[in-house]
Amino acid sequence: MSCRRFAALVTDQRGVALPMALMALLILSALAVAFSVLSSSEPTIANNQLRVAQARAMAEAGLERAAWALTNPSATGGLADPLPNPVPAPYNGSQLVTLATGGNTIGGYRVTVTTSAAGFVNERDVIAVGWVPNDTTTAVGKAHQRIQATLTKFKFLDPPCALCVGGDVQIGGSSLIDSRGDTSCGAKSGALTTGIVDAQGSADIYGADGNDTKNQPASAPPADIVQGFDQNSFLSYMFTNNDLDALKAYAKTQGTYFQGSVTFNSSNRMPNGIIFVDTTTGNNIDVSGPNTTPSSEFADVTISGNPATDPSGVFHGWIVVNGRLTVNGNFEANGMLYAQNDISYRGIGNGRITGQMISRNIRDTVATQIDSDLTGNSRIIYNCAAAKTGGGFVPQSWVLKGGSYREVPDP
Repeated sequence: MSCRRFAALVTDQRGVALPMALMALLILSALAVAFSVLSSSEPTIANNQLRVAQARAMAEAGLERAAWALTNPSATGGLADPLPNPVPAPYNGSQLVTLATGGNTIGGYRVTVTTSAAGFVNERDVIAVGWVPNDTTTAVGKAHQRIQATLTKFKFLDPPCALCVGGDVQIGGSSLIDSRGDTSCGAKSGALTTGIVDAQGSADIYGADGNDTKNQPASAPPADIVQGFDQNSFLSYMFTNNDLDALKAYAKTQGTYFQGSVTFNSSNRMPNGIIFVDTTTGNNIDVSGPNTTPSSEFADVTISGNPATDPSGVFHGWIVVNGRLTVNGNFEANGMLYAQNDISYRGIGNGRITGQMISRNIRDTVATQIDSDLTGNSRIIYNCAAAKTGGGFVPQSWVLKGGSYREVPDP
């Protein structure tokens, strides 16, 4: 065969259409089979994703149900505080609570509420498991999601006193401390200290002990004066670092968080709610070890005159100071004043604290230290509702504790 003839045969394109068509048909057939397989599995995958999302929503519904029950203890289906033992259904995980839409049940949840594993009285641990369409073993295509979280609320300290002091207290002038008018949270003492009470001048101290004598010391509440109260028992009524962290985190969201030396007066007014004044570093006070907090870092708060922004001229809420608190002048408050260190209160005119005043006195606990000085026309009138809710400005609901929400596998 000549070279010319061979070249002609090699370059001749006649008959190429058939094999090209067959190759294209083969490729298209393979793609059709692949798409067919995918089209049959995609609905299953999408349905599985839908069920997982629904199961997660069911679990979150269980978490919301627990928060509602804790916030509404007196309602039908509510959970009492402290938590009952045993915990009633459905909050013990024994009952599947079903949810429906359009008359059709789409799934349900089991929820378990327990006391805090960390031992915090104002926290509840919650495990909620959502199921779609149900949790029976015969259900086809069922899905479930498990959520673990901690619910918390601001701790109501509720110590047995109108004025509560770690250490000594001097009460003078025409001061009045009175716990007789409100026993809704139990009968309270007028003044209670882990040290001694030095009542001078015309100061009047009344506890809810069933008589109208004044300044009568005894060993236990609800006497007018309780001295030498057990230190460990006293500390059980104080805020822990965990409680302080929760309060400062909330105050930051409300714009009521301050640090260091702060003066509240007519030029720097106080909004209602929770006011938190922190140390200069933002760290809680450490009283021992290599990281002992120097007193120069303590918060130092002065309240004078009438600094409330409320039209009534009365502050409603809590004032929490990570250090020292000084109150002077015609200041009126409906709530709780709490200082990690000492408190000085010198009122005049109509100045009064309706609620409760507490000084932990975390540093100055020596017997010669005058930790709280109530002179002038200082008045502390115990009121449980005011101390607990700050006149309605301290949230009482149970909410998700920051950083506690987890989607976890089954144990």
